Amino acid sequence: MTEGRGLADGPGGDVGPGRPGPRVDGSGEAAAREGGADLHTHTTASDGTVTPEERIQMARRAGLEYVGITDHDTLAGLPAARAAARAAGIGLVPGVELSTDVDLGSRRVGVHVLGYWVKEDDPPLVELLAQRRASRERRLARILERLAQVGIVLDEGRIRALARGGAVGRPHVARALVEAGVVATVAEAFERYLTPGKPGYVPRAPLAPEAAIAAIRAAGGVPVLAHPGLLPERLHALWPVWQRHGLAGVEVYHTKHSPEQAAAFLRRARELDLLPTGGSDCHGPQPGQPALIGRVRIPVEWVERLRERSAR
Repeated sequence: MTEGRGLADGPGGDVGPGRPGPRVDGSGEAAAREGGADLHTHTTASDGTVTPEERIQMARRAGLEYVGITDHDTLAGLPAARAAARAAGIGLVPGVELSTDVDLGSRRVGVHVLGYWVKEDDPPLVELLAQRRASRERRLARILERLAQVGIVLDEGRIRALARGGAVGRPHVARALVEAGVVATVAEAFERYLTPGKPGYVPRAPLAPEAAIAAIRAAGGVPVLAHPGLLPERLHALWPVWQRHGLAGVEVYHTKHSPEQAAAFLRRARELDLLPTGGSDCHGPQPGQPALIGRVRIPVEWVERLRERSAR
């Protein structure tokens, strides 16, 4: 089992198939206070507010057995997270989150694809991630231009400082808008300035879900559809299409999924033989957003099934 692809970094090595796992928050079943896995979190390597080392410590304090680090368009936080996880006795599930789009005619809809246990030195994936980060830089310049056109001039240096060397994105612009007193919260910044149709919105460079899935698979990883509850229902019909392109799982449990949505997604995943996963999508803490880590916990057996799929 190679470093970065297995669970040997975790407490006691690999999880066993008979090891008991906790219930999942929001599933309608009794949730465990400790244990389990949260497979969707972010750090300062992309748009999270804490470093990889701090994220691992938060996972330890939350009583998690495993935590997934899934920064946007970058694997840069994984080496530090891996070292911290070993020291803390937490199992690291290494990942990445790719932002893709589907054209619905009247609008483009963002679809996020998580990739777990990719080969972190895979040349085509490394190049794709570099291209995505370069497109983020171009997008930032255009966002700042558009905001200036409506009289809002932000300090680019401060935005980069907020990114702390990570991949820059709209959340950093949103935080800068809060600091400048233009809005009170990050949510308000997005609502008033950074979503489609608003003054500071600039679409990202296109990438099809099928291309992201293929890149993850080619790098030996496991592609998982992130937070389907945030997508228009008509896109749920594309699950079988994406599965034919290599999609292996669906994020059934998420902090923004209702119990009814989660139950429906779990049934559908089982019908299609897609692996169910779950995560908090924790970016915080930050003003107006608590630290969500551990609010969603999936059984460790699900983590093992996901890892096994990466070995195929």
